[in-house]
Amino acid sequence: MTSTQTRALTRERLLLTAERLFAVHGIDAVSLRQISVAAGQRNNSAAQYHFGTKEELIRAIFAFRLAGINRRREEMVDVLLRDGRGADLRALTEAMVRPLAEQIDGGGSFYVRFLARVHQHAGASVYALPAMGVEGSATRIGAMIGEALVQLPTAVRRSRLQLGGSLAVHATADREQRVHEGMPEDVLPPAAFCADLVDAVVGIFSAPVSAETLAALAAVPETAAPETAGPEAAGVSEAAVPAVPAAPEVVAVERTA
Repeated sequence: MTSTQTRALTRERLLLTAERLFAVHGIDAVSLRQISVAAGQRNNSAAQYHFGTKEELIRAIFAFRLAGINRRREEMVDVLLRDGRGADLRALTEAMVRPLAEQIDGGGSFYVRFLARVHQHAGASVYALPAMGVEGSATRIGAMIGEALVQLPTAVRRSRLQLGGSLAVHATADREQRVHEGMPEDVLPPAAFCADLVDAVVGIFSAPVSAETLAALAAVPETAAPETAGPEAAGVSEAAVPAVPAAPEVVAVERTA
């Protein structure tokens, strides 16, 4: 094995170990040294050597996982556009949700729980992280979903996108945990879980706006009226980092070892 191959294997082992430890214990509770030791490295500074900081290690985990997720999302959206279904809210929501849910179908995954931990994390220093992959797929799907919800007041639309995305992440993380703990009686079969989760997220996106909500919005006039859809109207910004498609958020990561 060449030195380049050895380095790549070591790097991947560190990535997967970090993902698991972050998922189980949280971002702040795990140091780079602990990751190196758990990955079986003789050099306790191996994680720092390969990644430098915890921030860069987290970025590397996302880069490692998101390539396949983004590719799957792009494929699904391309099929929708080819079939003239670019405004189909359920199909767009499925393109958002399914590639994430598929990460746990094989068992042994920690990625979605890691993702949920990153969403919950608040550290001393704030850095923008590609929490669901702003590069391409999330921005594209978020804008399309926003256009499908143009009838909603802007503030409600943004809130619904955030709520729906949060449900997708945390429900999938909960399923990942239950599968990991060997509790099949507590989870639907994979296909049924994904379909039901899509149904639930679509329900959040498309629920009628109640008179009570409209009255509350009327107290803050600039939030009440719908506006023309587009990436910004959908809550999407190329400069912002979405925690879920169309929900801009910066994730805080503390620069600690």
